Amino acid sequence: MASRQGSAVRGYRYQWALFADWCAAADTSPLPASPVTLSEFLDENPAGDAVQLRRVSAINRAHLDAGHPAPGRATSMRLALDSARSDRIIRRAAQYHAIAAALPTEASTAALFGRRDAVLLLLAGAGLSYNAIAELDRGDIGVDGDSVWIGGHHRIRIDPHEVTGFQPVEVWERWNTVLQFSDRYPSTVLLAEHLQRNTFPDMTVLPSRGGPVAVPIDRWGHLPLPAAPMTATEIGSVIAAHRTGLAPLHTPRRRISSPLADVEQVQTVVADNAPVSPELDDGYYRAGVDARRRAHSALAGVPGMVDDVEDRIEALLQRTLDLLGDEASPS
Repeated sequence: MASRQGSAVRGYRYQWALFADWCAAADTSPLPASPVTLSEFLDENPAGDAVQLRRVSAINRAHLDAGHPAPGRATSMRLALDSARSDRIIRRAAQYHAIAAALPTEASTAALFGRRDAVLLLLAGAGLSYNAIAELDRGDIGVDGDSVWIGGHHRIRIDPHEVTGFQPVEVWERWNTVLQFSDRYPSTVLLAEHLQRNTFPDMTVLPSRGGPVAVPIDRWGHLPLPAAPMTATEIGSVIAAHRTGLAPLHTPRRRISSPLADVEQVQTVVADNAPVSPELDDGYYRAGVDARRRAHSALAGVPGMVDDVEDRIEALLQRTLDLLGDEASPS
């Protein structure tokens, strides 16, 4: 065991010395080094995947020992080093983009889920794990021309697809508009009306606010107040439902309409009585918003419990269908 550890240390010393010599020739600092510098080093010193991974491990170890963040732990770096995973992610991204492009974006309650789920599929297709998506903040995502840039320690660029015409910027901005609108106008009714007509106000001049990108939505279209992130398990369930074609339709609840006679009676009563204009103090609307916030906090766990039960039922049904399919298939 001691000889193996000594061999590993000597190997790391050689890999680090090679990187330090290259940095000296390139007139750049080896410590700390950025992921871009590490990428350039790997590009100019080609080798097999195993050798490149060992070089990255040595450089990461030197940075961690010196108290610096490891440049090779960026998501984009890990994807570049694992060619097999990169190919798989490319195929998965194409599948997720096709699903996202077919989701509704306006004129129905399902559009709210469609806008959010399209972003989840976009991020998962880019190679982000469910945990990374759950931890992602709006400030980590930016727009660079026709591409979406995911900063932080991910450093991933999502470009539009030339063949299918998939536009990641449109997918992100549709959902970001909903998040910004909900921050400033915490009203499910107003949000539904703007989704129905697709007429959101211009909020580009307003300062951007941070907050989770992946936000849960209950079956009636309510977003949590204050905003709370989805869990990695919830994100995985949403993506798995779309991938298997078992995503719910999110049909809106029916509105109970009053009979015509009742409407005429109400109109008559209103016409007979003098109009009343109640005087509302300045804190009236604030008190209503505070009351709704308290209600959301008190009942925050109820939708999750119900959704968890429904997810278990759907998983059990799918498992049953799979078993029946295995029995029906010829051996």
